[in-house]
Amino acid sequence: MKYLIGIDAGGTKSELIAYDLNNNPIYSKTGGFGNPAVNLDKTINNIISLIGDCTNELGRDECQLIAIGMAAVETGNYAQLIKKYVEGVYVIETIVLNDAEMACKAYFGDKDGILAIAGTGSSCFVQRDGKGEIVGGWSHILGDEGSGYHTVIEVFKNIICKYDRDMPLNNLNKALLDKIGGISRSDIMDFIYSNEKNTIASLFPIIVDYSINGDSYAVKLLENAGKKLAELTCVAYRKKGFKGGVTIGIKGGVFHNSCCIVSSYMNEIQNNLNDFDIIGEDISATKGVCNLYNKNR
Repeated sequence: MKYLIGIDAGGTKSELIAYDLNNNPIYSKTGGFGNPAVNLDKTINNIISLIGDCTNELGRDECQLIAIGMAAVETGNYAQLIKKYVEGVYVIETIVLNDAEMACKAYFGDKDGILAIAGTGSSCFVQRDGKGEIVGGWSHILGDEGSGYHTVIEVFKNIICKYDRDMPLNNLNKALLDKIGGISRSDIMDFIYSNEKNTIASLFPIIVDYSINGDSYAVKLLENAGKKLAELTCVAYRKKGFKGGVTIGIKGGVFHNSCCIVSSYMNEIQNNLNDFDIIGEDISATKGVCNLYNKNR
C-alpha cells in the first residue's frame, strides 16, 4: 500500500505518522527531539531512526513522500543538510520545512490563517494569499516568550533574584528546586547550563499543576504566557495586512495542557481583534504531508 510519512520534530520529541493516500493515519511512533539548533547530530539520528522503524514496518518502496516539519530548520543550511541526508539514506523524496509552516499546512492547507504554536518553544506562522511567514520563533536565547521553556526560566530567574537578596522562596520555587534535586547556587547553575532546553521545559507541568491548585504566582505566570502568545498572534495579523476576519489555530502542549493560558490568550485576542474564528483542535502537524502531496500531484 502506498503511503506518506509526516514528521513533526520539536524541541522535546518527534512524532511520525504515516498516512495512506486517502489521508488516513496507518502508523505512528514517537522518538527523540528534532531541533538541529540544540544538537544537529542527535536530531539527524532521531529522525533517521523514526523513518527506519516506519519503512521497515510498511515497506520503503511504498513510501511516496516524506515531509518533515522541524524547529529551527530555517537557520543556516539545516534544511538542505537534513533533506540531503534523509534522501541519501532512504532514496525517498523529502521536503523539510520549519515546524510552524508544516503545522500551518495541516491546519489550513493553502487557505489564509494564523497558527499560534506553544510547546518547548513558541512561534506563529501566518499564511495569506498563498505566502507564509514565521513571526517569533527566535528560539530560546532571543525569544520564545510564552513557551514552556521561557515560563520555566521565569521561575528560575525569580529564584535567583530571591537567592541573591536572602528572600524567602515561594511554594512553586521550592517545587522546581526539589525536582532538580538541589537548592544551592551550583545546583541551579548546573541544571540550567548542563541541560538542553527540552529538559528544562519538561518542568512546565509543575507550574500548570500549581495553577490548577490555585497558586497565585503560577496563575500569574500562565496568564502572562497567554498574553505574550496573543501579542505575537496580533503582530502576525498586522504584519500580513489582514483587515477583516481571520482563522486562528492554537497548537502545542502549552495551550492544550493549560486552561489558564487559553483563557488569557482568548481574552487578549478578543481585546485586539474584532472578527476571528478559533480552531481549538490539536491537529498533528504531520498531516501537513497530505496537503503537500496532494498539491504537487
